[in-house]
Amino acid sequence: MEDTGDVRIAAIAVSLSLMAAACSGPETPQAAEGSSTTEPHVDVSTTVALSEATVAPWQPPAHRITIHEGRFVERATGEVFVPRGVNYVEFAGTDRTVAADSYDHDQTDADFAWLAEHGFNTVRVFMDSCSVGAGCITRTGADGLHGSVLDVIADVMAVAKAHGIVLVLTSNDLPDGGGYREISSRDDEPGVFPGYRNSDFLTASGHDAMATYWDDLLSGLVERQADFDVVLGWSILNEHWLFRDQPPLNLRTGTVTSATGTYDMADADERRSLVVDATREMISRVAAVVRTHDPDGLVTMGFFAPQFPNPTSIGGDWYVDTAPLVAESELDFFDFHAYAGEDIGVAEIAENFGIDDTRPVIMGEVGAFTSRYASVEAAAVALQQTIAESCAVGFDGWLLWAYNPIPLSDRTWAVTEADGQLAQTLGPAGQPDPCHVTLENPNLAATATIRVSSELPGEGPEFVHDGSIDTQWGSGDDAPQWIEFRFDEPASLTALSATVAQWPSGATRHVVTVVAADGSTALVHEIARDTAQGDVLEISFDEPLADITVVRIETLESPSWVAWSEISLK
Repeated sequence: MEDTGDVRIAAIAVSLSLMAAACSGPETPQAAEGSSTTEPHVDVSTTVALSEATVAPWQPPAHRITIHEGRFVERATGEVFVPRGVNYVEFAGTDRTVAADSYDHDQTDADFAWLAEHGFNTVRVFMDSCSVGAGCITRTGADGLHGSVLDVIADVMAVAKAHGIVLVLTSNDLPDGGGYREISSRDDEPGVFPGYRNSDFLTASGHDAMATYWDDLLSGLVERQADFDVVLGWSILNEHWLFRDQPPLNLRTGTVTSATGTYDMADADERRSLVVDATREMISRVAAVVRTHDPDGLVTMGFFAPQFPNPTSIGGDWYVDTAPLVAESELDFFDFHAYAGEDIGVAEIAENFGIDDTRPVIMGEVGAFTSRYASVEAAAVALQQTIAESCAVGFDGWLLWAYNPIPLSDRTWAVTEADGQLAQTLGPAGQPDPCHVTLENPNLAATATIRVSSELPGEGPEFVHDGSIDTQWGSGDDAPQWIEFRFDEPASLTALSATVAQWPSGATRHVVTVVAADGSTALVHEIARDTAQGDVLEISFDEPLADITVVRIETLESPSWVAWSEISLK
């Protein structure tokens, strides 16, 4: 990247460290083992030997984005700003995007340039997913934060500024090192506060730990004179949740004293108040710390959808409650996460969140799971639809999960794979209005009239073209069974793929026949092989089959009831 005139934070840190060493002599053992404020932090005013009387303390610059009348706006112009971007994560066991021993400035610069070319304006970065260990934000046996990681975060901020991108900088969790968990555990009590999240977020000592961590974090970035103006929001947590099946949430007798008072655990309303009151207090504590160092900064926090009032399996056994926080909390905006194809719709998800129009709401994570969508094309259609539907229920911005493919069991289609297809179809350069669906489903099955030999209740044929392999057409009977697609206008067929829904595994035989516009019928393919749940049977025709009006897939042999989770005709 060309030098734009802004001096690199890392270069400043190095040069000032050398000057400090020359002025102050050898480093003391205490400094070598110190927290973020002693390794490798340098007091700029001391280093340049200027008195406080002649040089005012450095103050963060005004943020590029502010909030006006419940909307994000560009401070300089007053124009509405719509956050559209990605989650920038790089997993190698854990997210090591800003790990000091693996950070790649040139790669980050190139990636942000690529994002800017596609019109993306916002990037979400995790500061502490690499929690403790070599190159991570804390180290075993050392108090405070790893200064080299703070250098990296400051560099990411500088790179973002160079490309006109704003950042959501989020904490994934209270770090395991640095002494913070020792602070949090002071109020642990067997059978009441067992430690970790239920202690971190509900006890006074947990709040102390959160506030101390954020104080160290912001102090370190102030010392580096980082580009605070590129921060759209400081996110207290990636996702706030508690363990539903652990104390105190699973208690139904006695009283519990938390950071905010004493609550009767036999009373459902008081159990809810315990969580809401303590969460509000934790937010207030951390937000105050942030604003002490960055008075102009916006504070947010991430959540996935609560499981009420509309029942959903989102979150499993974790407990989330957001509506009271939307009504009253110190957050400047909300970061609510939703993925395409959930078991409840976008409107129901928004109702569970309790969204209103008083403060901006971004969808800080929105993605399409590869286990749910068989192709990136289906993922793109589903994501456009999900985002468009969310416009109508109060969302103001969207950050795709994720930039690169993540080797996890719940992997999503990434922005960069398939030659950047999601970037092309969801990025502002290719889709200026996120609230308007521009993609047509490339699957001919989506517009066909479908007939089947039989079906189970709740497993109708419409599910074979919804893009999701979580749903299926189920015949509810043994072979032979068939599914048939009839087109209003003759079509050209070049390929067919069908995702197997089958239990148990075993030998199957399927035949594909077509009817042409002239009424002639032809068997065009036969598949006989062992198949199992999730297998994808694919057929490509050397020459397109022209003027086709009907496609029928008939299963003649199968060890299970006949079913398909997804069928694509192109």
